[in-house]
Amino acid sequence: MSSYLVIARKWRPSLFEEIVGQGHVTRTLRNAISSGRVAHAYLFSGPRGVGKTTAARILAKGLNCADGPTPVPCNECASCKGIAGGSSVDVFEIDGASNNSVDNVRELTDSVRYVPTQGKYKVYIIDEVHMLSTAAFNALLKTLEEPPPHAVFIFATTEVHKIPLTILSRCQRFDFKRIPFRELQGHLKKIVEEEGIKYEDKAVFQLAREADGSLRDGQSLLEQVLAYSGKDLKESDVSDALGLMDRSVLYDLLTAVIQKDPKTALNIVEKIYDFGYDLKRGCSELLEHVRDLTVLKSTGAASLLDLPDSEIERLGALAEAVELPRLHMIFSIISRGYEEVVKGASPRFSLEMSLLKAAEFDDIKPVEELISRIEGLRQKIEGAGGASGARAEAPKGAVATGTGARPPERPPFPRKSAAEVGPPKASEATAPYAGTPVSQGLSDLISYIRSRNAELAEPFAAATLRLDGDCLDVSAPGRAGGKILSNKGAIEAALEDFYKRPVRLKLNGLGSTEKKKEDPVVADARRILGARVIEDRRRTDV
Repeated sequence: MSSYLVIARKWRPSLFEEIVGQGHVTRTLRNAISSGRVAHAYLFSGPRGVGKTTAARILAKGLNCADGPTPVPCNECASCKGIAGGSSVDVFEIDGASNNSVDNVRELTDSVRYVPTQGKYKVYIIDEVHMLSTAAFNALLKTLEEPPPHAVFIFATTEVHKIPLTILSRCQRFDFKRIPFRELQGHLKKIVEEEGIKYEDKAVFQLAREADGSLRDGQSLLEQVLAYSGKDLKESDVSDALGLMDRSVLYDLLTAVIQKDPKTALNIVEKIYDFGYDLKRGCSELLEHVRDLTVLKSTGAASLLDLPDSEIERLGALAEAVELPRLHMIFSIISRGYEEVVKGASPRFSLEMSLLKAAEFDDIKPVEELISRIEGLRQKIEGAGGASGARAEAPKGAVATGTGARPPERPPFPRKSAAEVGPPKASEATAPYAGTPVSQGLSDLISYIRSRNAELAEPFAAATLRLDGDCLDVSAPGRAGGKILSNKGAIEAALEDFYKRPVRLKLNGLGSTEKKKEDPVVADARRILGARVIEDRRRTDV
């Protein structure tokens, strides 16, 4: 019974041309062998599963091949087969994590001086070299600086920042990169086709996404899914075997946010939570989904997206239902929510609140558009010649509007009728109080205001009043003055009832409290923007 060979080993490249996504490295190494410019030490750095150790083995085969040194090893001679099987006496593969002591490195350096037995070079491949101790690195320095001509060192690491600079300076460094998504997906398709496996494009797409730029991870995931599904590779099998969330859930969730349907969004989050899917990862994938939608909406270039054609079509239909500024705001809201999902004590609640905020956010209008609309309204108002006349014909004491005159606004507190209060006494005549302080007779006015509203009269206890014609001048300290100013409408109403004529209130000699007509442009801007005036800082005494 023959032993089974897993996909990652069966499909391991044996030539430089077969290495996926590292053309900048393989080209340099081929040219170095062809020209005889082989360095004595190489450093291969990069993410896991992208071909560092594989490239080191192919380089070793090319140097020791019976036809070599050659950039294209034959893979048939005893040396090539021995290196591929790990039995070559001239190629040493060492795990830096388990052989990281000074003694291990000294054994290695002692063997370097002996000439190779079969091939032309003795090649030392040290994987995860960053795991060596500082003392071990120091023991290796002298050998790296002055190695024998038949020795070649190849170091591989995923954490190049942990390598001492003294080692880096003695090596030719090659940075391996993450394998592009399209190349990784194409290579996985090639494997399943060569293996005679029926497959769905979406299933291979899911595997390539989960591999995240690592071909070895993609092959291992493929092996795992095939053990689950057999000889038929389906998208549902990939999701079930790897515990992934169905991609359609992302579309449904983003659609609910765009359509401002918070109920559906919360129901989807509940299903994700009940399924046991990682909410942190779900939120991250939703962010990526919003990014894809934004890119498609902005550029219209589907080539910028690593998505299958079926998803691009659905994404394009979704892009028609939302404006670009709102997409930017949705991304910002969910991005801030992601931080709360990661750090918060209740990830589900944080995700739900972020989705609710994003769903309830209205479309954003550019500031330039709002300014243009306001300027248009201003021009229309200034060009309406009859508008001023219409306001001038409004009855006295009324405010002109587009449909006619309306009575002036009154304060909300209850007012007593003249019958309830009674007619003014003889001492309440206007003339005797003109130009006199409150201590000489305006106490009746204060009593009248107190009979209507006790709180309204309270700040007048610390005030001095003086009536000048149709204006009541009030001098009051800060807190009392603030209360009088906040109730000026109610006080003027009481003054009008008391004196049987309109009387304006003037506080501390600064400005009259006569009601100002709102600027038409301000009114239109307030209506368009749905805003309200918080404070009017224009001077009233200039």
